[in-house]
Amino acid sequence: MAGRPKKKAAGSKKVKPSGPAACAVLWGLDPSGEKGAAVRAVLREMGVVARTATYERLGDPAGAFARLVGFRPAPVDYAGPAPEGEFLLLCGLTDAQVGEFLARSREAGCVVGPKALLTKANRAWPLFRLIEAVRVEHASSA
Repeated sequence: MAGRPKKKAAGSKKVKPSGPAACAVLWGLDPSGEKGAAVRAVLREMGVVARTATYERLGDPAGAFARLVGFRPAPVDYAGPAPEGEFLLLCGLTDAQVGEFLARSREAGCVVGPKALLTKANRAWPLFRLIEAVRVEHASSA
């Protein structure tokens, strides 16, 4: 029976490629400091990659830190003011993982103040802009 499409073998479903690995972008949390090390330990236990944002990369889109397709680092290094304080951006975590991270960080005594989830709305924002917006929102709600 030429020209007739073959049936797919059982169990040969198309599988969507998985997205980038879950990660957390940290600013102002020194890995050699007690709190920074504790936050990284919690993330490591959960299998979440911790990425430290450096000053030069603060102009990169938030999506570039999460290694999302189509997002690249900024062509020039950031040269503006450094954001104050600490910040944590959670990328690609499920609601359950976010809840688990919050609970584990409370238990470990390493709660980070301003934090955000990477979303479709903020993934194109330069990281410094996202940090400042979340910091202002966090301060006004406190």
